[in-house]
Amino acid sequence: MKLVHCNHCFSNLAVDSRMKIFLFLKENGKKTVSQVVEQTSLSQPTISYHLKNMQEASLLSKQRVGKEIYYYVNKDCPNSNEICMLKQMNFTK
Repeated sequence: MKLVHCNHCFSNLAVDSRMKIFLFLKENGKKTVSQVVEQTSLSQPTISYHLKNMQEASLLSKQRVGKEIYYYVNKDCPNSNEICMLKQMNFTK
């Protein structure tokens, strides 16, 4: 794995709110925007903004089920055929 590709993901998670969202989803699996909002002190538009940015960076994937969209941690690195090293890391709070 080339670490040069990982710095984009790490810089995305350098935003404290995004790291909290990432950890929540990593620990709890697929969640809706509303479920993420309940676990943070951030507004729904702010959470949606962060989720969109994280999804565009390939940190997260999304799945539509009816009217709901579920976000979850992407297991695969978008830059290689390997498991994402972020998925394997044990971050501490």
